Amino acid sequence: MTRRTALWNVAATVAAMLLILLFVDPAGRAPEWARFLARQHPAIVHLPIGFLLFASLLAAFRRWSKADDSGPTEQAALVLGGWGAVAAAAAGSWLIQMGGYPTDALFWHRVLGFIIPLAAAGALLAGVQQPIRGMRSASWTLLIGCLLVGGHLGGEMTHGKAFAVEYVPSVLKPLIGDAPTLSTRFDLSQPESASVYETIVAPIFETSCTSCHGEGRTKGGLDLTTADAIAAHETDTEDDPLVTWGDAEASLLIQRVTLPTEHRRAMPPVPDAKPLSHADVELLRWWVDSEAGFDGTISAVARPDAVERLLQAYGLGEILIGVFALDLPQPDTTAIRKTEERGVTISYMAADLPLLEWSSPDTTPLYAVEATDRIKDNVVSVNLSGGNATDADVTRLADFPHLTSLDVSRTAVTGATLSDLVGLEYLLRLNLYGTQVDDAALDQLADFPALESVYLWNSNVTEEGVARLRDALPNAEINFGE
Repeated sequence: MTRRTALWNVAATVAAMLLILLFVDPAGRAPEWARFLARQHPAIVHLPIGFLLFASLLAAFRRWSKADDSGPTEQAALVLGGWGAVAAAAAGSWLIQMGGYPTDALFWHRVLGFIIPLAAAGALLAGVQQPIRGMRSASWTLLIGCLLVGGHLGGEMTHGKAFAVEYVPSVLKPLIGDAPTLSTRFDLSQPESASVYETIVAPIFETSCTSCHGEGRTKGGLDLTTADAIAAHETDTEDDPLVTWGDAEASLLIQRVTLPTEHRRAMPPVPDAKPLSHADVELLRWWVDSEAGFDGTISAVARPDAVERLLQAYGLGEILIGVFALDLPQPDTTAIRKTEERGVTISYMAADLPLLEWSSPDTTPLYAVEATDRIKDNVVSVNLSGGNATDADVTRLADFPHLTSLDVSRTAVTGATLSDLVGLEYLLRLNLYGTQVDDAALDQLADFPALESVYLWNSNVTEEGVARLRDALPNAEINFGE
């Protein structure tokens, strides 16, 4: 081959790639005839890869034998491989229009697919008639690198991110790294602050939906790229609302992603794209049914057992709530010892937590200001059952900011000062069994929305008072001894 012919090959390759780049809009819609060619991309792309790898072997042998000019076989392999890569780039560009591929890997796969035929033309030019050594080395390095990385990205898009490195030998792991795990898909490391939408729903949309319903390409007028765009479609849809909070089955979003794949309205459309996985559909159902909206955090939204198992598979660890999520310092051991010397039993709620349980029938130690003040932030449970506790002692307990459980059963407490505890935001359990509390005291408890259980056996409350409290705290267990 002459240098002139090789130069014409470079010019023709550049022109062909420019035509593809200018006339095949990735955000457009592939015509019917192009859809057939697009589906041949997997078959077309392997042929040029074979030719180019064959040419690279011939080039390596030539270099080993210290020959300069590339032979006719190597040149023919570069021509066939380069123009096969042009055809693969065209088919791939139409395939992009059909959607359903992860955008991050897709972008670089396409860029490398455009570089490969140009690198092949450059390698051909650099190897004929007075070879240009620097250009030849650069062209071959670029060509082989793009083939390897582009092929890796193609495997990721069709088989998942772990495809290429799932079985990497242990000796190569320090260089390549382990295969990605499920826990890398969603960032579930801070469930207390991470919203369900941003952390879980948006990544699902980005992977499976926004290539057709995203910025610059909104099929059916639907944009799923931002919370504002999604909210704008809640009532502006062809049939049902896109999202009906609290009712997944009434939401067009869930209806479309759960239709049989052969249905003309199934989303993503098959065979243009792969259907959502069962796990993704269940997570979307949960998002809608839980009414998490766009701000609800993972820890604050109720998680059914099936969803909990899915999130654990994706790396969600134990979610600490209430006082367990607080970053409290370790309690003062000297103050603990001095308090115990006054007849109080102090125990740790768990060996690895700085949370204390206080138990004593005598309330006098509550007023030992120095020792009590040094551990009151760590005390989460106080048991004064069967002792000398009075309403004044109940007021004193308002100084224990992290109190979650209070037991004053079988004491002289009347409940007159229960309202003094309203600032205890973590108070969940209150045992008033055998006390003198009455309906007036119960009315004060209506201001304690965090309460989960109240025990009222053998007290002075009436059924009417209990009924009012149950209406005020519908999620709490009000145990009246029925």
